[in-house]
Amino acid sequence: MSHKLNTPKGTRDFSSLELKKRNYLLKVLRDSFKSFNFQEIQTPSFENLSTLTDKYGDEEDSLMFKILSSGEKVKKADISSLNDGKLSKFANSISDKALRYDLTVPLSRFVQQNLNEITLPFKRFQTQLVWRADRPQKGRYREFLQCDVDIIGEKNFLNEVECIKVYDHVFENLGLPKLVLRINNREILEGISKIMNLESLSEISSTLDKSDKIGIDGVVDELSKKGMKTKSIDKLIFLLNIKGSNKSKIDLVRKEFNSKNIPSNAIDSIEEIINTCNQFKLNNIEIEFDLSLARGLGYYTGTIVEVSSPKDFSLGSIGGGGRYDDLVQKNNPKLSGFGISFGFDRIFLILEELNLFPNLLDSSKSFLFLNFGTDKISYFIDSVNQLRKDCIVCEIYPVDVKIKKQLDYANKKGIDFVVIIGDDELKKDIFKVKDMSKGDELTFMQIDSLAEKIKEIS
Repeated sequence: MSHKLNTPKGTRDFSSLELKKRNYLLKVLRDSFKSFNFQEIQTPSFENLSTLTDKYGDEEDSLMFKILSSGEKVKKADISSLNDGKLSKFANSISDKALRYDLTVPLSRFVQQNLNEITLPFKRFQTQLVWRADRPQKGRYREFLQCDVDIIGEKNFLNEVECIKVYDHVFENLGLPKLVLRINNREILEGISKIMNLESLSEISSTLDKSDKIGIDGVVDELSKKGMKTKSIDKLIFLLNIKGSNKSKIDLVRKEFNSKNIPSNAIDSIEEIINTCNQFKLNNIEIEFDLSLARGLGYYTGTIVEVSSPKDFSLGSIGGGGRYDDLVQKNNPKLSGFGISFGFDRIFLILEELNLFPNLLDSSKSFLFLNFGTDKISYFIDSVNQLRKDCIVCEIYPVDVKIKKQLDYANKKGIDFVVIIGDDELKKDIFKVKDMSKGDELTFMQIDSLAEKIKEIS
């Protein structure tokens, strides 16, 4: 019985057309990053396990693809942990490396390792693959391209504004409809947990993180099942139900914090970021202060942002990020970081569905030289070589078969022009070029002028 070959779950092959579209999207992202003077770096596809673990949280750590040790290292396997059902501990005993889970933790390692060489503030962008052992679904894969920009240096709200403006710049260039960027701050969430008389933010963080999916009623239900007091839940729901403009929400939350003697510095920071973004005149983003936003609390210490997909799409967020004070170097105010990430694959799906990819993804013209026998090739091979040196796309049909079959090949591949040099053309020292989209056929004198004439057409 033959074995059916499949791609591993959560991974994909890409056709030539898909790659053209992906390259278009990637170019818009990269050009935008460069226009803000972010500098590109790259890091290895895998890191030491010690670099990656205890940075994201227990759930995220369990989603890392760990690399199995080989040779003598296998002898260090903790069999007793396997027998006791402590699978995570056992897995760590036979692996000391893992594929990168994101690009931010490798960035923090890069900065620490190259601190004497980089200039602060360090503005970097990175577009590389990451891997997560997550459950595949629409817009979520186990291997995917992550596109990040980060600013490492002194903590300053203008870094948040700069990155939000990057979002706006990219989405405007892609022609996307106006999008909502939600903003919050971990310190505000900490303040809310104090208002609720909780011991730790962790008692509500995971539930809040799902609030956009389960709604406020779902939040109440989940916290009730966890045994949280009704009085505490009511205080949370009161805050989550605050409506109105960003200013009115900020004023009400500040008033609530002040009445409980909770510092309102984080609220002031949110207000400053929103006001400054308005001065920068965002064109494609509407900022919304959202107390339920609680993403990335494994390492975010301050501002948190998330961009939602357009209303008619159920893809969740298409971008997000936040401030991390201790990821690069703990208690070093000069190495605070703020960064954002773009959901490349989800943005791709939206562009596809809204038909926002340009009709002409590759402006260069392509040429197919028809094959009338290998003895004819010598008359134009030098011209073909020159055209390729000049980066003009051309190929020679490999087999001397019926012209119809060669023309069918050109049509299926979307080749723009075919070049005809057969016995009749050689006798007259001419060559013909057929426009495959229009059907027009042009005749040119002198085969020696072939490269020059085709350059004019391309």
